[in-house]
Amino acid sequence: MERKGVRVLIADDHGIVRDGLRLLLSTQEQVEVVGEAGDGIRLQALLTQCPADLLLLDLNMPGLNRLQFIHELRQRHPRLKILVLTANTELATVRSVLDAGVHGYLSKGEDTGELLEALEALRNGHTYLARSLRFVLDGPHVRPSGEADLLAAVELTRRERQILTLAAQGRSAREIAEHFSISPLTVRKHRENLMRKLDLHSTAELAAYAVRLGVPSA
Repeated sequence: MERKGVRVLIADDHGIVRDGLRLLLSTQEQVEVVGEAGDGIRLQALLTQCPADLLLLDLNMPGLNRLQFIHELRQRHPRLKILVLTANTELATVRSVLDAGVHGYLSKGEDTGELLEALEALRNGHTYLARSLRFVLDGPHVRPSGEADLLAAVELTRRERQILTLAAQGRSAREIAEHFSISPLTVRKHRENLMRKLDLHSTAELAAYAVRLGVPSA
């Protein structure tokens, strides 16, 4: 029997999460789950027993000193790709874990489609940061090539670009409406269109995105 393309270890202290991940990954033809662990001790044993290409890692498992463990993983298993999948979205934690050398970071609040996208990115040699975190983090941790390139590839109307500019200033819907002499409802509709096109999920993300792009604020 031919071995599948990517061998995955699942590390999470909740059995129901491991079961769900295993079922999801079983639908992917080029992915094979070769082991599961519910704590740090079991995971370390698995890493010596089951050769793997990729580790799905929850940061909050028992028996796991997250940063030290990641540093040790990178030294002992330099070819192993590490994709963090956790409920922890504190920015200090995200930055420290990325700096420690993981290849991807996802929140458990993301949908399954993004998990599969992240796996594909890692398989192709990219890093991956959850969309919900890209707009509030500094640094080169974003795939694809950058927000500016992404914006250039998105068709925005003249009014949408104007509203994006005012979003960089932190203007409210009412203030934007007064600026353009339109209704707040029309402004909200434009913002909804912007968030849909840019794959954002809140007005705060939209404002942060505009600032990161260097959209003129005057």
